[in-house]
Amino acid sequence: MSSTNPHPAPGGAASSCHLALPSRQHLPPSYARDAPQVSHQLTASHASSASRTSLSDEFGAATQRSSMETSDTSRVKARLTARVHFLLVFSALCVSSFLSALDLTTVSTALPTIVADLQNDAVRFGKHRHNATASVAHPAGSSGSGAGEGGTYIWIGAAYTIAGMSILPMTGGLCEIWGRKAILLTSLFFFLFGSVICGASHSLEMMIIGRALQGIGDGGIISLAEIVVADLVSLSERGTYEGILGVVWAGASAIGPPIGGIFSRKNRWRWLFWLNIPITVLAIIMISCFMNMRTPKADVRSKLKSMDWTGNALLICATCGLGLSLTWGGAKYAWLSAPVLVPLVVSILLFVAFFYLELFRLKNPTVPRALLANRTSVSAHLTSFAHGVITMAIIYVIPTYFQAVKLSSTIMSGWMVLPFSCTVAFTAIGFAVSIEVMQRYVPHNHLGWMFTLLGVPLLLLLGVHSNAATWVLVQIPIGIGCGVLFVAPQFPVLASVAVQMASKALALQLFFVSFGQTLGIMLAEAVFQSSVHKAIKSETIQRLAANGSLPFNIEDISSPYSMHFGALRHLSPEASFAVRSVYNSALRHVWILLIPFAVVGWGLCFLMKEIEMHDEVDERFAADVLTRDEYDASNGDREKGLLVHSPSTTKLASVVDTPATEAGDKTLWSATPVAHKDDEADSTLEPSGSIQLLPVAPALDGDHPHQPRS
Repeated sequence: MSSTNPHPAPGGAASSCHLALPSRQHLPPSYARDAPQVSHQLTASHASSASRTSLSDEFGAATQRSSMETSDTSRVKARLTARVHFLLVFSALCVSSFLSALDLTTVSTALPTIVADLQNDAVRFGKHRHNATASVAHPAGSSGSGAGEGGTYIWIGAAYTIAGMSILPMTGGLCEIWGRKAILLTSLFFFLFGSVICGASHSLEMMIIGRALQGIGDGGIISLAEIVVADLVSLSERGTYEGILGVVWAGASAIGPPIGGIFSRKNRWRWLFWLNIPITVLAIIMISCFMNMRTPKADVRSKLKSMDWTGNALLICATCGLGLSLTWGGAKYAWLSAPVLVPLVVSILLFVAFFYLELFRLKNPTVPRALLANRTSVSAHLTSFAHGVITMAIIYVIPTYFQAVKLSSTIMSGWMVLPFSCTVAFTAIGFAVSIEVMQRYVPHNHLGWMFTLLGVPLLLLLGVHSNAATWVLVQIPIGIGCGVLFVAPQFPVLASVAVQMASKALALQLFFVSFGQTLGIMLAEAVFQSSVHKAIKSETIQRLAANGSLPFNIEDISSPYSMHFGALRHLSPEASFAVRSVYNSALRHVWILLIPFAVVGWGLCFLMKEIEMHDEVDERFAADVLTRDEYDASNGDREKGLLVHSPSTTKLASVVDTPATEAGDKTLWSATPVAHKDDEADSTLEPSGSIQLLPVAPALDGDHPHQPRS
């Protein structure tokens, strides 16, 4: 009877679409008689079942098609939402950066008018008994002018730059602890309140407080703009956006001097600060509504405990001491005097202590050791510093050439700098896109420094009798070099460290840039004034002063801000040529000063290695621009590097500093989320905003994610 087994083995006849029945000869007589009828009934039943299955399959397929169409529609909507949110956030960042750069250049142009007006207000309110106009002088006026208002004048500009430079390195750590959005909004509010105070100022002291608040906001705005872009767009896709930020900065720097000149001539300088208010409020609204970045979840006590209080205190004191020394040197006091040397030496010692603690002692440092653990990163930071020195020296000094040597007005000199500014803007975005397309940054850094080294000596061709073609063409090579270097150094800085350290790496790089810019302004100003002060002792100038050909104090010539260059137009041809030659000679010394920085900057490029750029972002702070339903429909897709997923439900552990991966380093460091025990009980937990970096198995040379290219 084994041959009549009613349960055939799998894969036999029963696996077909028809039932397998026993053969007729093995059935009893009574069964044999009814077998055809039974077989027919079973076959009919199976056919009916198959028909129902077919209908069910068709209905399921139709439902699936409808679901897919709905999913596709939701995905398109999700991507559109992500793109719109990103563009709005990026626009707000551009507006913030524009305000920052514009404020730096407009106020410097209108500074003499601002000081004169505030001193008149002080006299009007009875705060000072002496003649207000007696001390209207540039901070770098004659030695000993530091007492009284001359010394206070210095801090209108210095408070802004020193405050911004001091806060920059801190921003990387602060936004790791408190979140990007909170720190960016805080910076915007600082800038807003500072603008209100400056616009309402009736004393130099009130103006200095407002400028310091603006400087704090400026430092946070500059840093967070770069950090947020790094969170939203991977390094390999970031070139276009970095180029746009470069264009914004260059554009603001170009139109700043003419705007400052217009408002200063009409004695309406307060509008330079009042106009900041509606634009800053607009940026705050856009950031508040559309920037949905992940925020680290922890109690306030834990966040305060995790801050690097020691390192930040040392850095602020060191930066302020250095800024104080550079500001007073050659202006309020002589360079070799105790008030200049003491803060300089103390600041150097504090910087040494800061970097020692940060690199070797502190557990949660502002500057992790990994940021300076390889030559690619170090060389990029140093080239950023050199670029800052050269760029700001040119931006501040070259308008003096057009005003003091070519006798142009303040407004006209702003337009005459356009060849430099426009070249910087177009070059910045062009080469930023080129880096994104080529996925290489070393050639661009070399090219930028090559043009810089070519362009700085060409500035020596500028003279008293230079025609328009000369001063236009001379500005183009240096504009190309500065434009490329606005964006190129950032890529080796970030490519050589893990994406989880991008915020601190960017903050450190921007600190080097800001430090270089501050030093560039101070050095250029000191060299210029020192050269002029020596030149006015020449026989020609002394003779002209003696016979009355110079209808102003000869000492004012060494102070460009107290010297109204328009007065030179009314001098005799001999006197005009002599004074203009003094200024041109001093400017030549400034150009010569910048040449060593260009040489060193290009030399440092040879230490850079071509490391593959990241194609991912730090998902601890990725943008949450979709709802849960939209996320499910989008399947976690990315649109041009912009993450569109909703918050993770897994808490992440703390950051462990890791050595940077460089050539020859075979250890990979992977970002591994570590779930907590209570994660399963609560599926709505927000991410903690931190991550644990764990070493994994060594990789082959070809698989290393940061392997230098051949």
